[in-house]
Amino acid sequence: MNYAIFLGIVNLILLSRLRLTLRDEGINRSDLWVMTIIPLLALPFLSVSLSWVLLALYLVSYPALMWGLEKQKTTLNRNRILLLLLHIIAVGVLCSPILELSANEFTANLVTAIDDVFLPGIVITNSTVSVVHLFIFGFLMVLNEANIILRYVLGLVGLKSLGKTEEVDQEEYNTGRIIGLLERIFVFLFVLLNQFTAIGFILAAKGVTRFKDFESRTFAEYVLIGTLLSALLAMGIAFLVRAVLQF
Repeated sequence: MNYAIFLGIVNLILLSRLRLTLRDEGINRSDLWVMTIIPLLALPFLSVSLSWVLLALYLVSYPALMWGLEKQKTTLNRNRILLLLLHIIAVGVLCSPILELSANEFTANLVTAIDDVFLPGIVITNSTVSVVHLFIFGFLMVLNEANIILRYVLGLVGLKSLGKTEEVDQEEYNTGRIIGLLERIFVFLFVLLNQFTAIGFILAAKGVTRFKDFESRTFAEYVLIGTLLSALLAMGIAFLVRAVLQF
């Protein structure tokens, strides 16, 4: 399998899915157009073949499925997770030796030009591109997909979002989500840098800033479970990236 192409296409899909970050009630038509166009940007860099046609058909058709799934409010996060798995499987099959999706001459010339202008004396290999794409993949997974998984798991254990209660207003709720996002980014980077002690400081700092709010047991349980699960997801993604890099 050409992992550079596989990760490149998946990363474009993940980039488009960042539109889901604050869409707790489903996407709108504008979101759908953006999420349709961004993955299609991969097509000009690939050789035209049967696999190219199949990829184009898939990228054009899946938004219709997504639009239908986004209407199912009660299973929204589950549907988003399942659709991501479908993306990974579909792109994986297209990039496998069975269909052999490959880059075209334009891509090779572009990589050579970047190499000559920005990295003189350094040869950009397929492995180098794969490593860069792998890091981007992990980063994008931490940004949005981990949040979707987090919300789905919290729903499974019966913990409703505090943004839907009277204890926390919408502004504070959005602030908390940004804090959680930054927390996962730092955990992801610290694991890659082998700085595990720094992760403890990040979690401790969050606890200190929320200390007074812990007087509410419901709030304390939600934040504690959410923080631990969020950090666990970020660490899991980072360890996966490290394992693949060392393979």
